[in-house]
Order: sequence, then structure tokens, then C-alpha cells
Amino acid sequence: MKCIAATALLAVASAATIGKRDTVFSVSDFSAGCVPHSTQCLYSFAVIQPGTMETTPVNCTALVSANVDGTLPDVKDGTCGESSRTFDVVRGDDGLTFSVSQPITPSSNQTGSHLICNSELKISDAPNAVVQSYTGPTSFDLNLV
Repeated sequence: MKCIAATALLAVASAATIGKRDTVFSVSDFSAGCVPHSTQCLYSFAVIQPGTMETTPVNCTALVSANVDGTLPDVKDGTCGESSRTFDVVRGDDGLTFSVSQPITPSSNQTGSHLICNSELKISDAPNAVVQSYTGPTSFDLNLV
């Protein structure tokens, strides 16, 4: 009986380790929203690569034009200060696919991704200010693509 319990614990620990290896980046302070009575939307977050010696998050932002309907737009090659990291946001049927990439060789990147579900996106119904904003968790992991 003890052997079965120990094997089960080992399996859970192994699964946790494997899952942790799939985390490429950890995001904190994430926010995304379109500015009421404006044509601009702001994406902003901090990112760190867990399992490395990195201790200070890299800050990333993009101020981009809103979609005509006031929804959050796609972003291609958003920038991160003092870093070679970039980020992308791509709208799909299920929500926004958010990804961060960093070069690991001259010809390849390491990329982590997270789906921002439609349920985490809110459209305001204020008069003359129909804009979309993110309402989900401010911290989450990006998994290896």
C-alpha cells in the first residue's frame, strides 16, 4: 500500500516537473484596454523567464490603433524595453492569442503563448465610448509553442 502511495506521489511530482518545464515565460501586471473617446489601445505587462538567473522583469508595452469596432487589435512585434524580446497578439474565434518570443540563436526563437479567452474580454457600453478591455488575471504563464 505504501508503495502505491509513493508511486502516485512520484508520478504527481514528475508531472509537475514536466509541466513546469513547458513554462517559457511568466507574465505579471498584464493589462490591455482601449482608451474611451480615443482611437488608441494599450497593452502593458512585465515578463520574466523562470528557471534562469533573471530576477528583474522586462517591461513591455504597445500603444496601437483600436479596431474600428473598438475591440483590442492585433499586435505584431510589440517591443520590450532593454530586451530582444517581442510580443504578438492575434485575434481568433476563441479570443486573443498572446505570445512572447526571444532569440536563442540567429535563426531561431523561443516562444511562449497564452490564450486570452473571450470571457476575459469586456466591451463597455458607455455612450460614444464602446471599447474593449481585458478583465482576466494579471499574472499567468506562457507555455512553450
